[in-house]
Amino acid sequence: MTTKLLWTIWLLLTIVSLLSGKEKNPLHYPVAAIDSSLKKDAWAVCREYRQEFELINYGKATERVHMVITVLDKNGDDFAELVLPYDKSRKISSLSGRSYNSLGMPDDKLKNKAIQDLNYTSAGAIYDDLRMKTASFSGDTYPYTVEYEYVIEYNGLMSYPEWQPISGYRISVEKSSFQISSPDTMKFRYREFNLPSGCRTEKHENGIHSIEWKLDTLKAWRTEPMSTELNLETPHVITAPTRFIYDGYAGSMNSWKDYGQWVSKLNEGRDQLTPQRQDEIRELVKGMKDTTQIVRKLYEYMQNRTRYVGIQLGIGGFQPFPAETVDRLGYGDCKALSNYMKALLKAVGIPSIYTVAGASTNLGITMTDFPTNHQTNHIILCVPLKGDTLWMECTSQTTPFGYMSPFTAGRKALNITAGEGKIVNTPLLTASQSSQNRNADVQVYPDGSIEGTVKTKYSGYQYDNVSQNLTESKKDQEKALYDKLSITGLNISGFNYDIAKDKIPYAAETVKISTPMYGTKTGSRLFIPLNIFNQVKTAPSRVDNRRMPVYRAYGFVDNDSVTLHLPKGFKPESIPKGKTFATEFGEYNSSIALKDDQLVYYRELKMNRGTWPKERYSALVDFYTAIVSADKVKLVLKEEPK
Repeated sequence: MTTKLLWTIWLLLTIVSLLSGKEKNPLHYPVAAIDSSLKKDAWAVCREYRQEFELINYGKATERVHMVITVLDKNGDDFAELVLPYDKSRKISSLSGRSYNSLGMPDDKLKNKAIQDLNYTSAGAIYDDLRMKTASFSGDTYPYTVEYEYVIEYNGLMSYPEWQPISGYRISVEKSSFQISSPDTMKFRYREFNLPSGCRTEKHENGIHSIEWKLDTLKAWRTEPMSTELNLETPHVITAPTRFIYDGYAGSMNSWKDYGQWVSKLNEGRDQLTPQRQDEIRELVKGMKDTTQIVRKLYEYMQNRTRYVGIQLGIGGFQPFPAETVDRLGYGDCKALSNYMKALLKAVGIPSIYTVAGASTNLGITMTDFPTNHQTNHIILCVPLKGDTLWMECTSQTTPFGYMSPFTAGRKALNITAGEGKIVNTPLLTASQSSQNRNADVQVYPDGSIEGTVKTKYSGYQYDNVSQNLTESKKDQEKALYDKLSITGLNISGFNYDIAKDKIPYAAETVKISTPMYGTKTGSRLFIPLNIFNQVKTAPSRVDNRRMPVYRAYGFVDNDSVTLHLPKGFKPESIPKGKTFATEFGEYNSSIALKDDQLVYYRELKMNRGTWPKERYSALVDFYTAIVSADKVKLVLKEEPK
């Protein structure tokens, strides 16, 4: 009998023995038990997730979690890592775990050395009591399975858990459940999204009110081009308090007005400056009559005197440092810097409004009738004027005055007015306000080389395409230009910028370029691509059985005008025709005109913002495909006989 056959028999007997329960260590979560449908598109499978959130009172709770993840390949390793933030209001009272091989045999226990205790600091933070514990198993062989159990005790509650069975792309779920409970005398709120009927049960026993949700067999999701956020499409439940106590501060979250009252109380008396600083501020704007210009002067004063530093010190995560402290230290977080700007304006008699907003991936207040703390993550400042409103991002030393970039634009926010909260909209620029207007004057030579001057004005949100380069060194700015223009053999002999930092900012860029190899010479013909600087080269990939809506957050317009001076001795063999087409996603228009030895190529592309049904994605790809084709237009020049 061969060694290989003996080994196979031994392995089969071992599995049978373990399955029969005769061994001390029965099999746990064997990979073979996973349904094949859950492996499709998945890098990992959540075998089991159980979360229990037990409210003791409005300020205390206990959370218990048991989770099991099978990692199918190396791409899924991140799903096996556990990250648990904690601070003085959240204590991790227990944490344990173990791993299993693909057969389901115990492999390793979570050892203390595998648990790290780290600072959980945001970029720039120096005052931070937020920490995290991380745990992970190293998987040398795939698939492997990890199991974790932990308990968190809360002493101070601003928010309750959000249950998302599908925690990200490329992970499927065998079974997941969430339970929240409280004494009958307490009230909590919840909201369900994308849930099938029958997955929720509710009961009252022994003075305890509990609600439980259960789901199973959830397939993995793949990323799809131009899609909405995953949690908008997948099942999840948001829970929230009615009343809360955090760091000794009690409040209500029954309405946004109530929550605004709590924030207002936190801020009371914190917008004061020393008499000496107030005198200096008044002297700074002495003689100025235009209110907008006064606000601009003080905003730029604030930018020059302060820098952003993240602050997370208990209630300091919600309450700003006093303005006097920021004035003395020269730094603060979004709360502190916005409050400081408010104090500067107050010193000259200009009222302003502290505003709680969403920023970056936080979409702001999306549920106007269901207040939760997690719908905002940033503070900005609002200055109401007659016939206008100024908005200010106070954490940046370079953001133009009055400009709301895509970081915070177009969202519902909460103005903290006299003792309450009021929902408002942050401004959103239109497509025409976010434009890129380019004029190029280019000489074409008989060998296909070109040289010329390109002038481009980036306005509105397109200003952000170049804004971060404006503070870089000349060398880095030049490198960015080479990367952006991406022309073979490109040489940049000079460039400069003219900048206007306004509510709709712009950067005017002038670049002198040349390249010896732009056109292609074939016999007596010279082929010249007309879209030199702004060609769309690829369309989004087609997606079979798309699951998510099509989404574009912001619209824009690109206008390109290129004047080509044709080489002597060459004439166009034919003049290409322009292209015009329009869809719900946007519009494209190009034209080509010849006058004497000059050819003018004009192209306009407008992209609309919006959300469209998933069934329209194929039409979107067709629209992009048409743009790619139109942008490939070439001029064919033929050398005249000598």
